[in-house]
Amino acid sequence: MFNRKSTAGAAGADAAADKRRRYTPIAIAAVVGVLAIIGITAGIVVSNNNRQSSDASKSNSASGPSASATTAAGNGTTGSGSSNGNAATATKHKLWGYYGANAINNGVDLQFGLDSRVSPENQRPITYYCDTGYYQYINLAFLNLFGSVNGRPHYEIRFGMVQNYTGSMAYVYDGDGKPSSDPETVKNYLRFGQDIKYCQSKGVKILVSLGGDKISNYFFNAGDGELYARTWYNAFLEGKDPATPRPFGNDVILDGIELDIEKRPNDYEDPNPSTWTPEMVSLVKNLRKLSPKTTLASVPQCVLRLNGTDENGGEHIRQNVEDLDYIIIQYYNNPPCSYPYGFNYDAWTKVFKGKIVIGLAGDHTSSIAGGFLDEGPLQAVYDMVKDSPQFIGFSVYDVSSSNPPAFRWTVDTYANPQPTTYSQILRNVLDGKIVGSGSPPQGPVYQDGVNTTYRCAGTWIWAEAHCDLRDCYQLMQAPGANPDAVCNNGDPLGKLECNQMISKTCGK
Repeated sequence: MFNRKSTAGAAGADAAADKRRRYTPIAIAAVVGVLAIIGITAGIVVSNNNRQSSDASKSNSASGPSASATTAAGNGTTGSGSSNGNAATATKHKLWGYYGANAINNGVDLQFGLDSRVSPENQRPITYYCDTGYYQYINLAFLNLFGSVNGRPHYEIRFGMVQNYTGSMAYVYDGDGKPSSDPETVKNYLRFGQDIKYCQSKGVKILVSLGGDKISNYFFNAGDGELYARTWYNAFLEGKDPATPRPFGNDVILDGIELDIEKRPNDYEDPNPSTWTPEMVSLVKNLRKLSPKTTLASVPQCVLRLNGTDENGGEHIRQNVEDLDYIIIQYYNNPPCSYPYGFNYDAWTKVFKGKIVIGLAGDHTSSIAGGFLDEGPLQAVYDMVKDSPQFIGFSVYDVSSSNPPAFRWTVDTYANPQPTTYSQILRNVLDGKIVGSGSPPQGPVYQDGVNTTYRCAGTWIWAEAHCDLRDCYQLMQAPGANPDAVCNNGDPLGKLECNQMISKTCGK
């Protein structure tokens, strides 16, 4: 480009000099004309070069499992988008991975449900997953016990077993200024902190996830929002209060905190707002005040109450719209609002006007109550949301079940499963690659909460493959099964209704 521009300039200068000898009055006009031509030529060259660069970028984006794009997600920060974990590029649609829960060991079988498959594997160290280059964010799962006791901020981080780590991975703090865990666990967490720093050096942002299930002993007392904002600011973020221990080490600063609150103090059918909601609002607002640049997120279940609010957080999300960088909507373990039974992304875009991540399961074993998407349905979901300005990516629960050495059982490979590549598939579809047939958009929304409550595990897919207009008695012959209770007295049912029956071992 520079050589071409230099040659054109020299030729123009010679022509201008020649004309100046003969026609001085015309010289200025000639020079101006030549300069204009040079400018136009240079503009064309630059434009073509930019276009070629753009085309090359698009080609690269489509060529690998984690190629680069150009639009940042969340709060405008960028993360790893290359296959080697290099943070030099950003991706248009990002991938979040959950780490720590060790879902590879959940023991869910595609045909026979919960506790029917034993995995000899445990999750690898977090660095193993950061090195894949698939993820821009990894959420630590979970800090699942908290709630003040006598005004003291008790909490516990509980990870599953991690390969090459020995002893407990449950870090306990009782609010007395020092760790309550044994010395070996404390050392494990300090070691883990160095792994976090490694991931951050690769461009992966690390957040801690609060809550995470419906059964763990977490709760909010009055005043806990402000109390825990201070505690976690000093334990995980930029705070430097020497009276607050930092589980991952004094030199480790996490990139953010997310609220994954999956229960409420009220009865499930109680229409009143959760009494925890004001404390959730307070927690987010105080964290934002203390740490303006940290990433803050919320993780609602996809189920919306009749008043258009998250059934667990109530008005928490609406009241924190300006303080939340994004929300991750959980579209698994929630039959009434998940594809293909009632995928309600459009409804959520009206509830929350900010950035939205679609939360997916990494395998049948990760979705205790079903909802894992094979390639066809995954492509269909992506095609439905990819052009939404609010959509910024997928999350996967979790990384251990969606990467090797975990295996992936499907209806077709049930007898001979292969190592899973599901996280890579997610990265590919987010990069614009076609990964599946793109099953048709979902049919009518189906929300019979009574029957869908009795689903379990990955048996949705098994039922899809083996059910159609057949008598329910023939499909529910396993000992203990009660076809009358779930099959309308054994009347033949269509495929949609047949899916409600779960599998032959998953009775009421």
